Amino acid sequence: MIEVIFIIGVFAVLCLLSFTDKGFKPPKTAPSDARTYQAYERAESLFVNGSERAFFNALRRALPHDYHLHSKVRLEDIVRVKKSIKGQAHWQLRGRVKSRHVDYLITDIEGRPKAAIELDGSSHNKDALNADILKDGIFDAVGLPLIRVRAGANYSHAARRILAQI
Repeated sequence: MIEVIFIIGVFAVLCLLSFTDKGFKPPKTAPSDARTYQAYERAESLFVNGSERAFFNALRRALPHDYHLHSKVRLEDIVRVKKSIKGQAHWQLRGRVKSRHVDYLITDIEGRPKAAIELDGSSHNKDALNADILKDGIFDAVGLPLIRVRAGANYSHAARRILAQI
């Protein structure tokens, strides 16, 4: 009889442990040395092409002094998974935004995001459609404008249109 109770107890403990949320454990960072550092080099520019640079300059010129323009901002710095979502679901949702960015972000003087901007060029094809849909849906859900501008557009006109929206 004692053996049966013991086996049931062990089984119950194992069941509880298997359903317990173990949380996320970040990977350990391996030690680095000079050879590791030699694998890196400085990027020539934040801008991938001349269109990105030209549009950045048009936006910068159009912005009032109490707004700031940022380039290549990670989505995870703008939006986050709700704190009420825990465990595996949290980490899966976080994984969908952690390695993505928007081309530009306009913030107010306090650093509060006012609008995100995507410059859609030739890289925005069918392969990028799912990423674009994800970004559009997330920004819509959090109530922050995500404005898309076609590469090659009249950037001064697009900048004025964007400022009218914020």
